[in-house]
Amino acid sequence: MKDEIIINQLVEYIKEERYNQAVMIDGDWGSGKTYFVKEKLLKELENEIPEKKIYYISLYGASSPDEVINEIYTAMFGEIIARKLGEKKSIALQKGISFTSKLIATGMKYFNIDTNDLPDLSDIKDVKESIIVFDDLERCEIEINKVLGMINNLVEHNDVRIILVANQKEIGRMSFSRELSSKFQVALNEKIILDEKNSDKQQDNKGYTREQLFKRTEQLFAEDILYKKVKEKLIGLTIRYESNLQDIFVSVVKKYIKDDEVERYLLDKKQMIVNLFESKRHYNIRTLIFSLIAFEKIYKIVDEITFEPKVYIENEIERVLKYIIISSIHIKSGKTPYSWQNCSSKSGIIYYDRNNIVDSAVYGYKFVDEYLLQCKLDIQEISDVITNDANEEKSSNESKELENSLQYKKLYSWWELEDEEIEEILLITLFLKVR
Repeated sequence: MKDEIIINQLVEYIKEERYNQAVMIDGDWGSGKTYFVKEKLLKELENEIPEKKIYYISLYGASSPDEVINEIYTAMFGEIIARKLGEKKSIALQKGISFTSKLIATGMKYFNIDTNDLPDLSDIKDVKESIIVFDDLERCEIEINKVLGMINNLVEHNDVRIILVANQKEIGRMSFSRELSSKFQVALNEKIILDEKNSDKQQDNKGYTREQLFKRTEQLFAEDILYKKVKEKLIGLTIRYESNLQDIFVSVVKKYIKDDEVERYLLDKKQMIVNLFESKRHYNIRTLIFSLIAFEKIYKIVDEITFEPKVYIENEIERVLKYIIISSIHIKSGKTPYSWQNCSSKSGIIYYDRNNIVDSAVYGYKFVDEYLLQCKLDIQEISDVITNDANEEKSSNESKELENSLQYKKLYSWWELEDEEIEEILLITLFLKVR
């Protein structure tokens, strides 16, 4: 679904007072869920439901329910400070103080804020009739059922509208490695038959392989046993979010690219970039951001190289952009980077897969991989490589033009030639053009 459709669904669901369940936005890691929530959803909720306070809270690394409550308190605390002190002082305070409950007393005393103005941590009803967005649910270190129990309490008893953002298939995996030896003992129990095709039953009493044991253990413990039942009670609407690079490309470029010239260039090359991602079936927003920032770093170096005619540098810039995209996707997909160790040249046609040289062939640059992997930028080396490539392309084009012109000259007096000679010249000319 398009972002606008998802936003409309969420707004309508939250506005409907008869619904008393949470909403879940489910999507793979890197699909752009958080970007969508922060850059679009929160703003639309503020516009469409201005009467409700909206709090965004990440559960990443939270290890106890108290920490989650403190996060809610922190969000409210910052808002109260803004009202009491004014915008400028509030910003200064937020930059200088890490908000935790331990700093409340000293912070309030120093800035003359009456503690009666603050909500009580133990009295969570002070968030009544608000909207709370809990992100990174799957990265929470608390047992998922405890987290959902606490959230359910907010929904049922405090009239809080909850939006959960998570990669559902990863829920429960944070706690998977705890007490792993005990879990292995359970998984080894032959009486446990998993409901699956090609069950990993022991064959000839030889036991399980390491891979089979991990697979069985994951199937038993990667997701808390009661999660599905708790989820059915708490979550009333689940929306699957998948990134659409066509829709978000412009906003990503405008948010992350600082240089106006680079921004214009990337917007002009939008379709080429999107096509490269789609051809690799890679839709990770973080990879897109990573590659665009890398290109911005390299673009200014290449663009400043003095070479005439300028079209050859422009060709190099586009070729560099293509390789940055392809190499970024390759690296971020967890594949082994291309090794330049045994290459005498620092640019040229490379093959990611020797077994499929047609589809894996790409014009690569050593300096691109050095930057993507090591953040190394050698300006002189980049200039030398690009200038050398531009010279080679220019010389090649000039040679082709010369060869073509010489062949055509032979046809000036075509009526004096035999038919076989004319045919041979035309074939040679056609070959040179194609080459």
